[in-house]
Amino acid sequence: MSHHYITTHGDQGESVFSTKVPTEHYAHDIPGGKLEIIYSAHTFPPNLSTELDIDQYAHDRTHGLPAENPICPVDGTATAIVSMPPNAVSLMHRTMTLDVAIVIEGVIELHLEGGESRTLHAGDSITQRGTMHMWKNVTPDDGWARMAGFATPIAQPFEVAGKRLETEWRM
Repeated sequence: MSHHYITTHGDQGESVFSTKVPTEHYAHDIPGGKLEIIYSAHTFPPNLSTELDIDQYAHDRTHGLPAENPICPVDGTATAIVSMPPNAVSLMHRTMTLDVAIVIEGVIELHLEGGESRTLHAGDSITQRGTMHMWKNVTPDDGWARMAGFATPIAQPFEVAGKRLETEWRM
């Protein structure tokens, strides 16, 4: 089992490991896999003079992110691991976030609404700019696929081809 640690500062200002958050991994079910929040902050940049960001992250880790944006806090940032079981397929979706994802295990197809797709292998990355997309685990021999993702909310609503884009999930 792997672990996750957060650093902070002790009473004398020295660097220490936080004891506020369990180091064991905890993942939430999402369409097509599991989402494990590695870190979240509800402000960006976060204030590191206190540990309010760690307290909020501990809450997010056990209860999930707010319903208005389950991928990333509206005014903050999030880092997560997405694990997809063999042959899993996500819903076609758009989130109001700028995402950077890095495949760390397996092979994943990324399908876009316009019909294009790319196959990503371990070490490949993608910057997702609020576009409609779907993930499909195509790892050989019924293997799992994992991605590390870094999400930042899109600061303002935006329009493309005269249409205002919003978070969207399609069956």
